[in-house]
Amino acid sequence: MELAELQMGSVTQMTLTLLSGTGAHASPRVKNSLALIFGIRFLVVIINTFTIWKDDLLDLQCNSTWVGCRHQCYNEFSPLSPFTLFTLQLVFIFTLSMANYLYNSLYASEGREWKTGFINMLAKILIEGFFLFLHHMLYPNILRPHMFECHITPCEKTVVCVMLKSQQKDVFVMFMYICSFASLLLGVRDILFIGKIYF
Repeated sequence: MELAELQMGSVTQMTLTLLSGTGAHASPRVKNSLALIFGIRFLVVIINTFTIWKDDLLDLQCNSTWVGCRHQCYNEFSPLSPFTLFTLQLVFIFTLSMANYLYNSLYASEGREWKTGFINMLAKILIEGFFLFLHHMLYPNILRPHMFECHITPCEKTVVCVMLKSQQKDVFVMFMYICSFASLLLGVRDILFIGKIYF
């Protein structure tokens, strides 16, 4: 019974470490919060892959029959889909967490684990911040417009396009944006926590 409980505890700690991207140095509250936020973000992305964001290009309806017009308008309207952006963000974060976990398991000693944890959390903050900045550069108003005019070859002089499921997609974007910002703030809190202990 005790062995089973130890194994369960070990699996739980490994899962929390991978989802949160933290090590033994992190405060339990920050670790649990980051793990919860990442888990929810991951589930939301998986669900939306097969529902709202199944085909973003197909959801763009334009009043033009010219071949290639809708594709060109979509590229102008959304050079990088918010869904793709947030999915890439999660891939980068999880890859960093996995690398940190494997490095600590194989190489880091107890005395040096806080250093790798500090560097890892700093990198995590930079990733969160970079993707938030990139999203802001692509979409200054955070959300994409529901309707827009397209003036681009090979379209007619003025083409009006409407994005279907806009409200649902806006909810997704706002949710992921807030989660990313919350993770960034928690990362900063973790950095300060490490700094008070080891510096």
